[in-house]
Amino acid sequence: MIFGIICSAVAGAFISVQAAVNAKMNTNLGAWATTVLVFIVGLVGSIIPLVLFGGNIAGLRDLSPIYWLGGLLGVGVVYCVMRSIQILGPTLSVSLILVSQLIWALVVDLYGAFGMPQITLSAGQIGGLTILLVGVILFKQSQTAAIAKQAVNEATS
Repeated sequence: MIFGIICSAVAGAFISVQAAVNAKMNTNLGAWATTVLVFIVGLVGSIIPLVLFGGNIAGLRDLSPIYWLGGLLGVGVVYCVMRSIQILGPTLSVSLILVSQLIWALVVDLYGAFGMPQITLSAGQIGGLTILLVGVILFKQSQTAAIAKQAVNEATS
């Protein structure tokens, strides 16, 4: 369980940093060129551990075609995260992404989609989502107020 928690924390850090880097690359390369570059570098970065640690590439022929969509979803993730950060800024964008991820993960759990164990919806889950949504709203309002205050301070100095 500890390893899962560590991997989750590292993934969160990687997603946030990657998104900011990709958004900056996008200003020089454009959205689709950046997305292609990210996946080319990712392919090379994936082949190296595959060669070193092995994997079951032969299992691809037994894989349901629906799971091949994972790569296409990854393209959508990179593109949408990069664009949302450019439009909304890193903190609001990542906050909304986290809320969306949690909602969609809950849908997957509720329906047992993609072979995942099915769970039932609880009041605690609804409460947790509500608190998370309220937190994002409060965060954004606080951020907007801080930006306005900073603009006023800069204008008067």
